[in-house]
Formats: sequence, structure tokens, C-alpha cells
Amino acid sequence: MKKILFIGMTLLLMSSCVKHADIRLKLSDEDAAAIPYREGQTVKFLNQDGDTLSYQLARDEIYPYDAGQYNNALNGGDLMHSDPHSTECYARTVILICEEWNGKRLCFTARPERMFSFYSDGIDLDISLWPYNTCTINGIDYEHVHHEILYSQFTGELLYDWYYNKEFGLLYFKKGDFSLTRVP
Repeated sequence: MKKILFIGMTLLLMSSCVKHADIRLKLSDEDAAAIPYREGQTVKFLNQDGDTLSYQLARDEIYPYDAGQYNNALNGGDLMHSDPHSTECYARTVILICEEWNGKRLCFTARPERMFSFYSDGIDLDISLWPYNTCTINGIDYEHVHHEILYSQFTGELLYDWYYNKEFGLLYFKKGDFSLTRVP
């Protein structure tokens, strides 16, 4: 009987020693604040046709981040069930949805060290929010704006043009025939 009890205790102790992957990077308050959208907020944009579109905050969560979980979240999945062996860091994801335009989504994810992801219906950017500039969009001057523009090296075609500010969020985005300009 003592031998069975000893084996049982040993197995119990061994199972409690299973090492899960350590989360390498914590999400600082500054990095989390890189996404200015808050619960109950409505953000308005003009699209390429001059229509005003209202986006409402649908999700705002801080969670242990891994790449597979992020892709799951973009497709409406649960953020809270990640694989503990592939967790990289903590992240904050905010998803805005425009009901008047067939549920079109804008997804923003902030990760440590000013790493940032933006996703909107097939448009996926993974950038660093380090360089800041001053710019004018629709006659309004903005400071501390991150601007990212990319052209095809083969055709010279504009792939995307993206302006973002930590105080107001997305200011302007263009890809192909699709564009959004923030309405103050």
C-alpha cells in the first residue's frame, strides 16, 4: 500500500512540474495605449466614394499572444484559448466593425516594443510604430504620425499608404481602390 501511495505521490509531483513556455515580453501601458479606441466609441471614416462609414468597437482584449491565436482572433475566434507552448508575449487587440458596410472590420493589435499589426479584409500590415512625422490630412495638422507607404518593386504600383496616430488612431489608409480617411 505504501508503495502505491509513493508512486501516486511521485506521479502527482512530476505532473505539476510540467514546464509551460514563458511569456517573453510583457505589454507596457505605453504599448497598449498605442490603440486609442475605447468601449462605446464610434469612429467615422470617409471611404473612396465619399460615403461616411461608422465603425463601432466590437472587441478590446489584452491576452497572451501567439501568431496562430492572432489569426484565430481576426476570424472572430476566441482570444483566451492559446497554445501555452507557442505564446510569445502579451498583446492588445481592438476590432472595429462597420455594420453599414457588410460588417467590414478594422483590426489593430499592439505588441511589446511598439510592434503593431493592422488588418482589414485581406489587408495585413505588420509594422513598427517607431518613426514619427508631422502631416496634414484633409486640412488638419497632426503630430506624431506614423506613415508607412509601399510600392511594388516590379510595377511601381502603390501597394498601400497608411497614416496612424496614437491619439486618434487610423487617420488614412489606401490600398488599391479602397481608402478610408478619418472624419474628426
